[in-house]
Amino acid sequence: MPGSPGSGSPSSMSAPPPVPGQPSTEAPPSPPTEPPASGRPDPFAVVADAVDGMRDELASLGDQFRRRLLNDREVRRSVDGLLNELNHARKAAEGRITQPLLYDLILLVDRIEGQAAQDDALTRSVATELLTILERYGMTRVPFARGPFDPGTQEAVEVLTAPTPEQRGEVAELVRHGYRMDERLVRPQQVRVYTDR
Repeated sequence: MPGSPGSGSPSSMSAPPPVPGQPSTEAPPSPPTEPPASGRPDPFAVVADAVDGMRDELASLGDQFRRRLLNDREVRRSVDGLLNELNHARKAAEGRITQPLLYDLILLVDRIEGQAAQDDALTRSVATELLTILERYGMTRVPFARGPFDPGTQEAVEVLTAPTPEQRGEVAELVRHGYRMDERLVRPQQVRVYTDR
């Protein structure tokens, strides 16, 4: 019945007032506590740990990438150096093998052109074909032009008396053609030169 001393819930019942001078039997009020953990970890801590792990992994991957990039540059530089050395060695070997043959062909062209002076069409045709073969292998004629004697590309095989003082030291005529292999002079032009003797 409402209002009767025995009725009501235990929480609605009031505790007897404390007696002065006697210790209180009630426990002091405890601070509010978090709800009891249900066995699951804190989601914020999990996310923070995952972010820290990803940050460390990204830093490690960045270091690996930088090391790989530097290593790749070194490898590329080494490979390029080896290819250049191989190309140089190949050209040198080709020159040692082909140059004697090409020089023999030059001598053959000289003989054929000497015969072609007799106005033989077949001989001139053969000489032209041989010159084409020489050019295919990088052997080209040094262009001939009248003018001052050039000791860098010419060899004086005979001297002639200059008809005028202005012609002293000039090339009078070509005796044999000169040849280059790429940039290297294989045989100088053989020429007659005017002098004042």
